[in-house]
Amino acid sequence: MRNRTTPSVVLQSRSLRLCLLFCLALLLTACAGPRETNSGMTFEEFQNQHSSSSDLTDLNQQLLSMAVDTDTSDSVYRLGPGDMIRMNIFGVDELSGDYRIDGLGRLSLPLINEVDISGYTLAEAERVLANRYEERYLRNPQISIVVTEFRSQQFTSVGAVSNPRVYGTERRVTLLEALAMSGGLSADAGRNVYLTDRIRDPATGELGTRNLIVGIEDLMQKGEQYNVVLGESALINVPRAGSVFVEGAVQRPGVFKMQGDTTVLKAIAMAGGLKFQATRSELHVLSRNPETNEWVQETVAMDNIRSSPSNDIKLDDGDIVVVENDGMRTALAATWEGLRQLAWFGFRPL
Repeated sequence: MRNRTTPSVVLQSRSLRLCLLFCLALLLTACAGPRETNSGMTFEEFQNQHSSSSDLTDLNQQLLSMAVDTDTSDSVYRLGPGDMIRMNIFGVDELSGDYRIDGLGRLSLPLINEVDISGYTLAEAERVLANRYEERYLRNPQISIVVTEFRSQQFTSVGAVSNPRVYGTERRVTLLEALAMSGGLSADAGRNVYLTDRIRDPATGELGTRNLIVGIEDLMQKGEQYNVVLGESALINVPRAGSVFVEGAVQRPGVFKMQGDTTVLKAIAMAGGLKFQATRSELHVLSRNPETNEWVQETVAMDNIRSSPSNDIKLDDGDIVVVENDGMRTALAATWEGLRQLAWFGFRPL
């Protein structure tokens, strides 16, 4: 006797097969199409992002390795504002004691009054003080100095670094070391590092402000040239990608976030506009050539930009706008300031 299958059983079997085929089709479609992560990005985008993160990790590891291997001849401690020192003059106990360097980098000492001591090593400071005392008061003084409180060797990291804050050290550090201490660069870091600090001019001995713009690639590849030792009150600023720098005779020089298509005129406006002393005939734009890694300069006049916006220069990430002083305008401004002070001389408002 042959087994007979009822129509309902046949229908159930066909339905089961169709369901299995549909599920298999969905599985094949999912495998063939672009995969997505939980964040909604495609698998290719996730790969690119992961690759960028890996590149950044490698860069920071290289930066840390270079900082550890750095050997600088100027790593000795230099005195600065806030430091407490103990000065001992051999055989003259009444002049020996503890003294703090004030905010201007000076010591107030018995007999010789104020002495500018900031920026000197301990050995250099001992010679400076010995010379001052020997001029009028002591014969061949033997002076020794030790630091009892370290306050001056601080630097501040801001911008696109992993740990932006104020750091204190007991010796001088290089730019690479400071970036490594700041945790390295963050994922949105730009291409340049901006450094502002105070250093002593070796030729004149005067303490002045230094402003440097160092490319990240230059710092990593040419450390012997660009890995400078930080001076006093160092501020390290790593702008985030999509930033331009405006320097010179503008109201508010600094780093500015790009807004859409940023041009020279827009960048100057973001910097508060030109000062009276600024030259109008030559506005310089410095850009880094990505192929040669060299800086290229373009020049444009303010009148040309205003008369025809098509003459304006479009800025790229990391570009620098430099506005120099005009000699005639600077002289006029100085003359006007002198006349203004002369006019108010002796005037005492009620």
